[in-house]
Amino acid sequence: MRVGIDVEQFARDPYGSGIQRVLQQLALNWPNHEIEADFVFPQGDFFALLSPEQAAGIFSVPFGEQEVGSDLRELVRTAIENATGPRVRGADLLSLYTSWLLPEVSYLPSVLERFRIFHASMISAMIGFDALPMTEPANYRFPAGTVPYVSDYFRQLAQADRVVCISDYAREELWHALRRPMNLFTEVAHPGGDHVAVHVPQNSDDLVRFIRLGTLEARKMPVEILHAFLEARCEHAELVFVGGGSSSDSGINAAITIASESNPRVTWIQGATDIEVNELIANADVFLALGTEGYGIPVLEAIAAGTPVVYGGIQPAAELMQGGGARAHMGLEHVNLVELFHTYAQPGRVEELRSEIDISRIPSWADFAMSIARSCKS
Repeated sequence: MRVGIDVEQFARDPYGSGIQRVLQQLALNWPNHEIEADFVFPQGDFFALLSPEQAAGIFSVPFGEQEVGSDLRELVRTAIENATGPRVRGADLLSLYTSWLLPEVSYLPSVLERFRIFHASMISAMIGFDALPMTEPANYRFPAGTVPYVSDYFRQLAQADRVVCISDYAREELWHALRRPMNLFTEVAHPGGDHVAVHVPQNSDDLVRFIRLGTLEARKMPVEILHAFLEARCEHAELVFVGGGSSSDSGINAAITIASESNPRVTWIQGATDIEVNELIANADVFLALGTEGYGIPVLEAIAAGTPVVYGGIQPAAELMQGGGARAHMGLEHVNLVELFHTYAQPGRVEELRSEIDISRIPSWADFAMSIARSCKS
């Protein structure tokens, strides 16, 4: 048995995100003793068949430090070219594998057509992240002509032989929003958080640092968080946004930019490397996870770094860690968010939260990769 893992989407669009983290850790933890795997990268008119170890190195490129002005796509393309291993034509792929895995969201016609062909010939498997582009389309802006392929991707997600979802919430979305038949193999495996070294908090100043990590999409409530923080007027607190701007709402980006330029207690950091992000999280006091997430790997990263999480809304990873480093805050209305800042900026509340951290409850990437591998076996 051998599985081909289609990662053309990453090669074409290799910008660091939660899905890219899943790819990186899937490769680093792939259990070849369970089922052997090739990570299939496009290279000109051919496909490079790379080992999990080789693929992990390529998936790590977006998370590393890059020179100013460097072209990330070019860096990834060069890494693929420099990797040793077989090169085959697309027509030869069908004869090499007993199963085919699409581990990332892709709206590329070539990826979707290939999956359709392989689905008819062997076990087809996918990782199910969420259905948010279908259920909350206002958070997404697709290039002209892309919408039919978005629909096609979710149609294939509903029809694939086997789907492993990253959360119970994602599985419910597949069943109810996408109408995936309940008799098809649809399991849940939680992405891990043990890629972050366990950290003893070092922040010893009087400031309470609230940190919010991720792109500034409306479903993650960045503007609501900002407005509540400003109204709370907590003298010894600061708010740090880490992540890229919204691709669908320039007004969000403008609001955060204006606040960060006019208020010394608000900071927006973009383009941080993995090392820098880990340091920012470790030096924060409270990690905010508010709004809607399909899962929320950064929640696990924060807890591993010794930073407790306050969450509200749909936050599957935080719910997993409730009582073990994550604490729910009731209500997402403005008054509730103002209360959040008043509550956790008080002396002693951060240490109270930290005392609940239990890193033994953080899901492991090895378990996640094993679940994916087993879904690809006949």
